[in-house]
Amino acid sequence: ELEKYFLFIENIIINNKQGIKPLYTILGNKVPNEKPLPLAGYLNNQPVRSGNNAVDQIQNDVYGQILISLLPLFVDKRVNYHDYNKSLFITQWLLDRIEENMDFPDSGLWEFGSNKQYHANTYLFHWAGSMAGIKISNFLNNDSLKSKAESLATKARAYIERCYNDDKKAYTQAILNSNLDASSLQFVTMNYLDPQSEKARLHILAHEKELFDNQRLYLRYTQDELGKSETSFIICGFWYAEALAANGQLDKAAQVIEKLLKCTNHLGLFSEDADENGGQWGNFPQTYSHVGLVNAVYRLAKKLDKPFFL
Repeated sequence: ELEKYFLFIENIIINNKQGIKPLYTILGNKVPNEKPLPLAGYLNNQPVRSGNNAVDQIQNDVYGQILISLLPLFVDKRVNYHDYNKSLFITQWLLDRIEENMDFPDSGLWEFGSNKQYHANTYLFHWAGSMAGIKISNFLNNDSLKSKAESLATKARAYIERCYNDDKKAYTQAILNSNLDASSLQFVTMNYLDPQSEKARLHILAHEKELFDNQRLYLRYTQDELGKSETSFIICGFWYAEALAANGQLDKAAQVIEKLLKCTNHLGLFSEDADENGGQWGNFPQTYSHVGLVNAVYRLAKKLDKPFFL
């Protein structure tokens, strides 16, 4: 499956030489732009749309995301992938795109339409993708590629540190933006911060105070151009639980997961968002939410490390 994903990415790169869009169809084609549909919608909530206008946005975290996804091809000994030329080409191309976009703002993972910023989350994936690039370079035994990846990781770290707010003891959504953003909890789970450190604990606590609401579970961010969020984005709650588990707050992490599980329907499926009563909103079913569940439970299980028969 991972080798097929590699080929999927290779085809996209060949057909989109200047950069990668946030969205593609399952066949690697351009996603259609949004158009309204003459449908009533869930509980008569409108508009109902097909397509996605985010296809035309700039989301520069994609290059690091892909490098992380491809990394097991090179470091997992169960995988026997040995196409040196293709591997070198794609790794070089992705690192070149990180370098090319390092100094530019983007729309971020929440797809802010008109508000481009220097997002902390984007730089986190520039950093993580570059770190993956170092490991891939070691596998390919390519010193020049490794040097480039190391340089980009250092540059990304410098940008990330510009997002740190001394007063809040936390990394904020973007440079020159004091709002907090749930995606920054990944600074703990992705080991940018030592998960066991006091700095990680304070970072989690700051987000908890501003974004965690016992009724609404977890908000994505404080506010955006449309105002304050009215529903909880479910994966943010799972990021919170996973960060708590990584920090050693295991009972608290389990409580958050149990609360989130109440937001499923009768088939155990999650939507994208939940309201204060656990009602389902947004896209349904939502892969992002289920990925969050798997990651949070896996992290908690590793920390608990109990024999399976107990």
